[in-house]
Amino acid sequence: MKLKSLFAVFLSIAMLGIADNAEAQRKNKYKKRRQTNRKVSHYKGGIRGYGRFEPFLFVGAQINTGNYFGDLAPVNKAASTDISFTRPGFGLSAGYKFHHSVAVTADINWVRVFGDDFTSDSGTEEGFPRYARNLSFRNDIKEFRLAVQIFLFPNYGGPSQRLPFNAYLSLGGAVFHHEPKGKVPDADYQSAQDGSVAAPQAGEWVKLRPLGTEGQNLGIVEPYKSINFSIPVALGAQVRLPNTQLTAGIELGIRYLFTDYIDDVSTEYVNLDRFDDDLARIMSDRATVPFSSKGEARDLSSVRILNTHGGGHTYYIEGNVGTGLDGSRRGNPDDNDMFFVTQLKLSYVLGGTTRRRAKYR
Repeated sequence: MKLKSLFAVFLSIAMLGIADNAEAQRKNKYKKRRQTNRKVSHYKGGIRGYGRFEPFLFVGAQINTGNYFGDLAPVNKAASTDISFTRPGFGLSAGYKFHHSVAVTADINWVRVFGDDFTSDSGTEEGFPRYARNLSFRNDIKEFRLAVQIFLFPNYGGPSQRLPFNAYLSLGGAVFHHEPKGKVPDADYQSAQDGSVAAPQAGEWVKLRPLGTEGQNLGIVEPYKSINFSIPVALGAQVRLPNTQLTAGIELGIRYLFTDYIDDVSTEYVNLDRFDDDLARIMSDRATVPFSSKGEARDLSSVRILNTHGGGHTYYIEGNVGTGLDGSRRGNPDDNDMFFVTQLKLSYVLGGTTRRRAKYR
């Protein structure tokens, strides 16, 4: 009997021990779970969906290409430009991503744009007057831009946990320096159609702004400035290069300008007799030049002599664009010029590339 009583006591003690052990294991399990939750809540690494965003700086370089739209575009339609005039440029940039979906950037860019009436279709009603006008230019634009990038996908975590792909909208403001130039014909075809009269600085690219080709130096219109402003708008996409701090991207942008003189063309022709400078007279009206700026032969059968005035100058008119007479149309002052910029970009993130260890509190 004593043995049975002793066995019952021993069994009761064993059951109590098992119960205590189970309770201890249960408490330990929840303790570990709380510790894990605490670690996750304090983790500042790159779990993109759950981590804490960390600001970072980046610097970069870009290759630029520019295309122009304005009074010398082939036709008066949006985005009408000549791809053959595309030329490469370059730029440098820096930025700060201060929010998981927003960054601010600053960049300096050099872009060259061209325009030439020779690219207009002389066989169309709209293209013929432009072809006959035969104006051309090139312009080297130096730009400083400040912009905000708004990203399509939010990116949580640190600089080493950037998304493999993202897209953005860029909005900002820019100041730029420009100086349109024109190529001087090989002869003064206004004075002699056979090319027997030499032109000053023949074959050279000369600055058009100082010449006042629309009467700026004669008090007819206000001179335009070489420094002006624009509103840059762009769409971009970027990819993170694996296992590096590098990001590659492409950006397609438009510059809405506050000037109509990026091509030196905006208002009306000036009577050629009013010019004191032969070079200004020649560059203001190039309709009688039998070649384009690239030297291609032009068809002058549509150009007819309108009148002859003093000073030995001959005046011409082509289609609905008159030349050589005060008040005849040279450009369209109602719409400012613009240009397009395509950028291939490579940027370097200033920050650690290894995943941070979790912090514990």
